[in-house]
Amino acid sequence: MPKKIIKIITTFSIVLLTIFISYAEKTQQWKGIKVNVDANGTISTTNSFKKIENGFEQLTISLSNKGNKAITIQKITVSIPIETQLSDNLDVVFGGSCMGRTPLLKQKIGSQTNRSSSNMYEMLRLSDGEYLFAGSTSWRIFMPNFILKEGAFEVWSDGEGKQLKPGQTIQYEQIVLRRSKNWLELLNQFGKAIAAENKITTLKSADFKGWATWDYYGRVFTPKDIYGNMDQLNKLAPEANMIQIDGGWWTERGDYKSINSGLLPGGINEIVSRIVAEGKTPGIHFDGFRGDEASEIYKTHPEYFLHDQDGKLVVEENEKADKVMRYIYFDYSHPGARAHIADCIKNMKDNWGIRYFKVDFMRYGLENDIKLKNKHVKSFKAYDPTITGVERFRLGMKTMREAMGNDVYFLGCSAVFGPTIGFVDGMRTGGDINPIYQSFPERCLGNLSNFYLSGKVFNGDADYLVFREAIDEDSTVSQEEVKHGHSLTMDEAQMWANFNKLYGTTRLHSDNLMTLRSERKALVKEVFEFPAMEETIPLDLWEHGTNKQDGFELIIARKDKDIYLGIFNWSDKPKEYELKAFGKTTPVQLEGRNSKIIKYEGEKSFNELCESLKSK
Repeated sequence: MPKKIIKIITTFSIVLLTIFISYAEKTQQWKGIKVNVDANGTISTTNSFKKIENGFEQLTISLSNKGNKAITIQKITVSIPIETQLSDNLDVVFGGSCMGRTPLLKQKIGSQTNRSSSNMYEMLRLSDGEYLFAGSTSWRIFMPNFILKEGAFEVWSDGEGKQLKPGQTIQYEQIVLRRSKNWLELLNQFGKAIAAENKITTLKSADFKGWATWDYYGRVFTPKDIYGNMDQLNKLAPEANMIQIDGGWWTERGDYKSINSGLLPGGINEIVSRIVAEGKTPGIHFDGFRGDEASEIYKTHPEYFLHDQDGKLVVEENEKADKVMRYIYFDYSHPGARAHIADCIKNMKDNWGIRYFKVDFMRYGLENDIKLKNKHVKSFKAYDPTITGVERFRLGMKTMREAMGNDVYFLGCSAVFGPTIGFVDGMRTGGDINPIYQSFPERCLGNLSNFYLSGKVFNGDADYLVFREAIDEDSTVSQEEVKHGHSLTMDEAQMWANFNKLYGTTRLHSDNLMTLRSERKALVKEVFEFPAMEETIPLDLWEHGTNKQDGFELIIARKDKDIYLGIFNWSDKPKEYELKAFGKTTPVQLEGRNSKIIKYEGEKSFNELCESLKSK
């Protein structure tokens, strides 16, 4: 048959398939939606639908105070009935919501627990190739929680004392709904819808390769430690372009203009000067949402921090290996607190020369996470009592972003993703790594749960490269239990190296290069020399995620037209992988705790390979 005729037939088939899918997705009618607002007065609600780009129906809900007195909101609940009869054995996925605590969770409807929720989305698999989806594209006032209850998608939010003035109308967060034949296309379009809602059009380049202090040294390091590792890095990887100074450099948490002179007698400027002289980007870490009760900023301005319902300062005591911390929490509804953090950031940028900011512990800017650590706290007394914790958080984020300017890189860390979107350039998408094998499958799941966000709303960051075991350590290693004295075989270390080849654009090593054995150093160079991927997808999303250790095993990634398939056997037993669609005529066999990356040599496109390889 002539090629021209084949092309016409193929094009016609694609058109018919598109029409069929479009028709199928229109058959789901979202009727009977109920909005309940628990408040100390009557809140009027309206809701409406509109079709938006990316195939979603957007549900907009307005909340109005038509009375003559201010009304305080305690809780909002939205119930969206599902037409289809649901059985207990159907699969449901709750999307990952934050860096480490809530990765993707897959369950049967009949086996849901109190963990069965998400701040991002929930997706039902009615059958292979038949999905129902509900998600949020905004987190501006409230934190939406998606659950499945009594045959309906339910979205609820703590009102957090939000006050509506007489005559005031606000919108609840934007909810998007869709019925789809293709879970991968659905999630990719969801990421694009979030970017559109938050006016994100382009992302900063983040092809960083370098070294960071944290994983080996923790909070206790000296210039000698940094310079010794920089010397080794220059020999190992002359192309390295980043050095990051992590936590421990300040005197007290919150006092971010003062330097711990006991560790860094020459200050930050001395270290940054050498980093810049070597042509590298200087990066720094700080805790953007907490201070310490011993800090000067608290002593001089206690009003900059959150107090509880009884007017007492909220203090969390945490005993670390090197110090007892007494954490307190910035109240960014206070203009003075915002001015303080802006001043600290401008000093780091203008006077110290910092061009990469890693702002950590972001979850502690939100009410729920503070309460989890401080069980006695029922509510907060903030400078502005009329706004929610989400709004306070976003005031802090806006202040930080503006103080940094658009010419530096902003990495978010330990965050609940939603309220950070639109402010950060990059985001740590999985929990902190440790030089322990059990960390690797958990971080694989945590990071790749959020593949649909990476490259669309922020650059995904998998955390540090760590390849050491006890024999590679000296007395300067961090004394945290998870950081020293462990074993890690070369095959296990290779698995984390291979994962970092396929996911994330920032690759920072964080062992001690002065003591790391040569074969382990070679893994660092191996990752650095591998091209940073533009797109990474877990093909077996519906086969994993039943618990934190249940990492994905088939990962496909693309750089330009080059396509790679990563195979990860996280189990202890050998496995076979049938990969005919990838051009492998015989199964690929892998021993337990082993991985392999295969470059594609065929003619199929990336999208075609994804469709033929992914779980249905």
